[in-house]
Amino acid sequence: MRKITGRLTKTVVAGAIAVSGMAVGTGSAHADSAYACRSANDHGRYVAVYGSSVYLDSCYNVQDDRRTIEAQIPYSNYTGQGLTYCAHALNVNNIYGPWAHDFGCTSSSATGDSVWAGRDPGYGSSWSEWTAPAGTYVISTGVWIDGHYYGDVQSPRTTIG
Repeated sequence: MRKITGRLTKTVVAGAIAVSGMAVGTGSAHADSAYACRSANDHGRYVAVYGSSVYLDSCYNVQDDRRTIEAQIPYSNYTGQGLTYCAHALNVNNIYGPWAHDFGCTSSSATGDSVWAGRDPGYGSSWSEWTAPAGTYVISTGVWIDGHYYGDVQSPRTTIG
């Protein structure tokens, strides 16, 4: 009976881990285009990155080719000044390594909106769209305020390839 119980316990634990990973929306492998935001896993809440003045979210959009990724940054800005929002991709297998891709930045003076990273003049589609190699990634977003960078708000994981 002991062997059966041991196997059953391992199976239940492995199943619970697999189900919990999918239930919280930790990521997805793509058969077609996909879009996901961090806030979808946190009851629609953005992350406070600068007191109660700036809140960020982090989203990815995988296009129909299943490899090209764009980074979107929804935000609320109560500072009264225009800010510059930036994003980069991190490979989850080397999270502290170099960025997998720098999407660039986009500026806005709106109080609440969203921007696509790298759409400011000077960046262009070579920044804002990235054809990712096979791997698992998160999009990390942040904002420049008075010469300091705040953020590292990470999207759900997305698996390419």
